[in-house]
Amino acid sequence: MLNQTELEQLARQMRAIGMHYSWSELLEFSECVVGSLLDAYQTVLKSSVSADSGPLVGTGDLRMVLEEKLGRALVSLTSEGQVARWESEALADNNP
Repeated sequence: MLNQTELEQLARQMRAIGMHYSWSELLEFSECVVGSLLDAYQTVLKSSVSADSGPLVGTGDLRMVLEEKLGRALVSLTSEGQVARWESEALADNNP
């Protein structure tokens, strides 16, 4: 968890990005952030149903915590509906 000073520093950095980036740079930055979180989230989801996945299998508590935290971060940046669609897509990829 970030302390108050770290949160304020992060907020200043985000504000600086917002004030100094062009619109296309902001879109690219947002896509990169959301894309990275989405990749991690879908990897965690897929690992829960894939027999061939690596180290997350067998660590259900860790997987559940990661899934919950990544999901909340994505909801904050997008919407619950969008995250539900991404979850459905990730889980559908594992079904033949």
